[in-house]
Amino acid sequence: MRANRLLAVTVLSVLGVTGLTACNSDSDGATDTAASAPASASASASASASPSAAGGGLEKLTVPEITAKSRAAGKKLTSAKLTAKVTDTEGDIDVAVAADSTGNCVGTVGIAGQGKAEIRRTADKVWMKPDAEFLKAIFPGKEQAAAAISGKWLASSKGEDVGGFAEFCDMALQMQQKIGTNEDGSLDDKGTVTGTKKVGGVDAVILDIQDEDGSPMEAAIANTGEPYLLALDGKEQGKLQYSDFDKPVKVTAPPADQVVDAGSLGDS
Repeated sequence: MRANRLLAVTVLSVLGVTGLTACNSDSDGATDTAASAPASASASASASASPSAAGGGLEKLTVPEITAKSRAAGKKLTSAKLTAKVTDTEGDIDVAVAADSTGNCVGTVGIAGQGKAEIRRTADKVWMKPDAEFLKAIFPGKEQAAAAISGKWLASSKGEDVGGFAEFCDMALQMQQKIGTNEDGSLDDKGTVTGTKKVGGVDAVILDIQDEDGSPMEAAIANTGEPYLLALDGKEQGKLQYSDFDKPVKVTAPPADQVVDAGSLGDS
């Protein structure tokens, strides 16, 4: 199964956009709805946001002060939804996941030309339901293995086999806690406050920053209510957007007769 390779493509692509590290954490997540909004539509909201006439005060602060406030707010978050569209040479990636701090997560992961998979996760279990294209991508030339799970859920323990595909769930909350930090955890005080505008209907202060490779990014921080990270625009690399803060996440285990244990398939 090429799960690890596909996971590397997707995770590294997202990390390239944000310059942040998706370290292992107990802050896994998910929300109740299966992240139904198309990632491309949600993630593009930051680019089309209209200017806002007034701010909530963050625009008067420095970039380090703004990101410090945002990190503090992010550490108190119980759940969030992440939608993303990331450009990659292996195929553009669309992600829509909702996650909470107990480990629950629901959503979808799709790779252009390689299909899509629905993801459900609890604190210790992961289920993935791949479509026909995705089956071919993770079981290349393995018709028997693919046929065994066609239309069913592939299950594994967290961190094993298909569990790796749920790593995007962690990013929904981890990004909120790491804005303004480098990969090694040190603070990054570089950047410019460029103004305010609406992002997903929320007043936001806009920061021009860079990832650790020096690639430009635009970060939007909520300028009303809690200063959550609302969006990251990595220009040609891709876009990420966050919403549904602190909304409950409910995960329903698939019916037992619709589940296949990933460990029983091996590399066949």
